Amino acid sequence: MAEGILIPLGFFAMVVAIVYLNIRKRERMMLLERGLDIDKFHKSEENMLQLKWGMLLIGVAIGLLLGDIFASKGLLEEWVSYFSMTFIFGGIALVASYFMGKKCPDEKKDNEPTSM
Repeated sequence: MAEGILIPLGFFAMVVAIVYLNIRKRERMMLLERGLDIDKFHKSEENMLQLKWGMLLIGVAIGLLLGDIFASKGLLEEWVSYFSMTFIFGGIALVASYFMGKKCPDEKKDNEPTSM
């Protein structure tokens, strides 16, 4: 049964990756045409993406841990405790990373040339 879904799933992932890489290439070419430095432009976005993923994974891990504790204590059914705690703490982590990202100063504004 798992083999029947892996092939379409792999094909879908390949199509998504190809589309993503084409869009990224087009974006980089537009930046080069305008004379902007690509590395400085994407550096802060990549740092924020890493922060978001790190906090999400930590939130999911805490959710799974608390879900296991609630299931073993009999406070919630096993499947309810795992799903609810995972989604609650994953969502909290994403919201926290959003607010942390808003507090960080924009490096893009520092790199823009000033007009005199």
